[in-house]
Amino acid sequence: MKRIIISDNDDFDAVLPFCLSEGLGIELQSFWNPTQPELYPARIEYQLAKIKTINFVAFHGPFGDLNCGSYDPMIQEVSRDRMLLGYQTACKLNATHIVFHHGYVPHTSPPKNWTPRFAQFWKSFLVGKLENVFFHLENMLELSPDIMIETIDTISDRRISACLDVGHAHCNSATPILNWIEKLGNRIGYVHIHDNDGTSDQHLAIGEGNIPFNDICNALNEQSPDAIWTIETQTSGIKKSYDWLMQNGFVSKELKERTKTS
Repeated sequence: MKRIIISDNDDFDAVLPFCLSEGLGIELQSFWNPTQPELYPARIEYQLAKIKTINFVAFHGPFGDLNCGSYDPMIQEVSRDRMLLGYQTACKLNATHIVFHHGYVPHTSPPKNWTPRFAQFWKSFLVGKLENVFFHLENMLELSPDIMIETIDTISDRRISACLDVGHAHCNSATPILNWIEKLGNRIGYVHIHDNDGTSDQHLAIGEGNIPFNDICNALNEQSPDAIWTIETQTSGIKKSYDWLMQNGFVSKELKERTKTS
């Protein structure tokens, strides 16, 4: 059974009612900014009380300026501290899937140097982490899936997979999204779904940009059948995107009813 969840887009109170009414899981994005940790305890307590009946919880970790493959050990240490805070917060919210940005910036460090540093960082970071918590590395500025394939394969841990952000691949990469899906294949464990016109990261509803979603969804079903799909549009585009998935047969009425009662 394909799992469809909704990103709260840092708009928790507005998105939660839709998740509850449709029986859908939620991706919590209210903790992406780690510079105000004093706000975390109250926010965790509030959200934990509200999501008690949500059947699936994912978490988007901090990402700004983090670089796990940096040649500077001090930058790696800051990245580790921020990501550890994200992991600990996710666990407090009973999230079993955590999204972190892959974080490679093209034309900065050669991939042949960056990849082994990144892989070693993650192998170390995974030590002592729960076996039932899964991490999904999201593309942002990567020009192709090649470096993500190499890093995921080098880490070689069942808890690590790719988060294919369809919108990021469309506006930040010259590689067609279908090629991303074909190359990454079953390395894709998680998908961020939103649309744009190819010029910037707009987080539009499906159909409001020019991403060929019918072809992409079919390819994901074929190449990455176990991936979790997360609608990550602006709040105003969530229902339109979910309805599109329903109308085009990517969420069946039977699936919807089974999800609501599970």
